[in-house]
Amino acid sequence: MASARHVIVIGILLIYGGTLRADDLRIAYSAINGAQAPIWLAVEENIFRRYDLNVELVYIGGGSVVTNALISRDVHLARLGPNSVVQASLRGANLKMIANTVNTLVGYLMVRPNISSPKDLIGKRIGVTRLAGNTDYALEFVLRKYGLQRGKDVAVLQTGGLPQLLGALSVGAVDAGLLTPPSNMQALKLGLKQLVDVSSLGMLYPNSVVATNGEFLKRNRELILRFLRAYSEGISRVSKDRGATIKAFIKYTKEQDPNILADLYELYGVKQLEKIPYVKIEAVEEVLRTEGIKSGQVDPTSFVDNSLVAQLEREGFFKTLYQ
Repeated sequence: MASARHVIVIGILLIYGGTLRADDLRIAYSAINGAQAPIWLAVEENIFRRYDLNVELVYIGGGSVVTNALISRDVHLARLGPNSVVQASLRGANLKMIANTVNTLVGYLMVRPNISSPKDLIGKRIGVTRLAGNTDYALEFVLRKYGLQRGKDVAVLQTGGLPQLLGALSVGAVDAGLLTPPSNMQALKLGLKQLVDVSSLGMLYPNSVVATNGEFLKRNRELILRFLRAYSEGISRVSKDRGATIKAFIKYTKEQDPNILADLYELYGVKQLEKIPYVKIEAVEEVLRTEGIKSGQVDPTSFVDNSLVAQLEREGFFKTLYQ
């Protein structure tokens, strides 16, 4: 049984009023996929409680909506795509990426059965969860790789969350869609095809960042450090406890297929999981390139605060976790 309420919210969080105790945290995540495993496990295994944190975990479909909630402080921390953080910061928001667990784009371009090659996408409709979100940037990388242009060669449509995108693809409302696990695996079961594995294209990208409001961080550094200790312990548990991780996958993704669950754990619990969650600056530089910003125009470190993870490493926290 989870120690924190799991609230499904579509839209900006306007329902949260009242006064917070010092150890209360509202944490949002913007996609239902395996990359959320550390935070799901930290809730399910009562790790946050052990660090005197009362966490309310909130799902909000779409990075832009989560970003607005961070800016307004309706949530205190969020698991979301880095482009949303960068875009908001360039518009004047004070947001900081403080942790990351996956350093490549993980996604699969899934297609209807009549599509066999990238050139077959010409004239077709491709779905993403949110324009300017992670799936959209993964798609842009694929389009560039194969010499295709949105608007000219393909139409790109926003569908909402991953379940909605999978539904649109399965009924033919779109001809292709950029899905992340387990949605891509569910698509295969529905008779859809995998056209491109984005992770195989070798792009360094901070896929699974945790971000917070800069002012909140400044005033609550010790609180955020407690969160990061608990979150990092969640990362450690994912790497060590396959059974508990799969149990969390079942609860949050609603997936029951043991083969899909095994593949999900192999990808996010073994292959792609970063055990010490630094935000790599060179990965942020790639985010800036996807935004059309040339090297030297903007300091990539201005979007990041790695000092908290660095402090935990100096204290020997990670050595203790993995000894």
